[in-house]
Amino acid sequence: MNILQLLTSLNDDISVRAIAAYSKILKDNGYNSYVFAPLGRELSYFKRWGAEIVGQSASSEDIIYSKANIKKICEVVSSKSIVTIHVYDVAGYKAALQVNKTCSIKILMSMLSNPSEQTVMGRLNKTIFGEFIPQATTLVPSKTIYQELLTKYSRKNIGLFHVPVPVDLTIYDEKKISQERTISLATQWGMLEKPRHIIFAKAYFNSNKWQNQIIKLSVDLEKLPENIRPYIVVLKSHVNKKQLNEFEEKYLRNRNSVLCLMDHIADLEASLKLSSIYLELNPQNQYYSLDILNALAMGNAVVSWENDVNKELLPKEYHSYLTANGDIKKLIQTLTNLLQMNAQERNFTGRTSRNYVLNNFNIKNMEELLIDAYSTLSFRKAS
Repeated sequence: MNILQLLTSLNDDISVRAIAAYSKILKDNGYNSYVFAPLGRELSYFKRWGAEIVGQSASSEDIIYSKANIKKICEVVSSKSIVTIHVYDVAGYKAALQVNKTCSIKILMSMLSNPSEQTVMGRLNKTIFGEFIPQATTLVPSKTIYQELLTKYSRKNIGLFHVPVPVDLTIYDEKKISQERTISLATQWGMLEKPRHIIFAKAYFNSNKWQNQIIKLSVDLEKLPENIRPYIVVLKSHVNKKQLNEFEEKYLRNRNSVLCLMDHIADLEASLKLSSIYLELNPQNQYYSLDILNALAMGNAVVSWENDVNKELLPKEYHSYLTANGDIKKLIQTLTNLLQMNAQERNFTGRTSRNYVLNNFNIKNMEELLIDAYSTLSFRKAS
């Protein structure tokens, strides 16, 4: 089976990683994987995992599937004898539907960025089902969400498959991060003169709730004894100017030595090796986070809000680090306990994190699940 994967944005890291990992699995199982995507350095990443780049937009900006792009995709489908188009968002899905008007194809959809019931099925019911096609095949990375969807939509004409996105262990491996890389970063952060624990925090500037929580958290952690007082590193990338200005105003009013705003980090893997705690305070209730798995692979303890998806993603040893959404007092206590760990306890936590990802989120574990979904498609008539 020849498969074309449509990607609308290179900023969607979880889809980029999924396409790369899936390309390797497909190649190893006798499938041919092709990619149509924006221009950018990540395209070489796809090639390394066995995908062939057959079409590109003219820039690194998000693809808008215009008539010209649809025509290009149709040409690829014909020239490469494409049987299935794999899409990763609603925009890609609608593009595939336009292609299907000219070429007879099957469509496989992965809803990866936020696979909640509301955004996957609720939104698609409004925009796609009943309007275009009689049946949809959807990959859902979270096993918890998959079970919920399976129960709710078992009588609908929807083929659901649980296929997690594996961690790229060729990149997220602390043994491959040289001492020079971590020393360079530690120098940049001023840690050589004044060593501190690093808490790497995922930013959600579009949420006022998150903004207030991270400010309050940093103010309260400032009160800790100096020997365990941490840095909370927050990246300012991928944020619009208005949201950043709002946050910086709050930050300046509550200035402290804990919260560190960084414009850009060129070496994210070294940053995760240098940090000891990854803080994921996503304001949404349920979210499959590849960032959490990457942080675990680099030996970080993960602290987050309590929900079913996080319980699924994290080792059982870390479930005590999960806090009821908005409970800053409990969150501070959890972080304080982690900061007070001795070297032996911290090493044990790191090994627990890495082994969990190695055993549960590797490409081999995903292979059977993904091929099962494609095999089911191969017996189905084109949409």
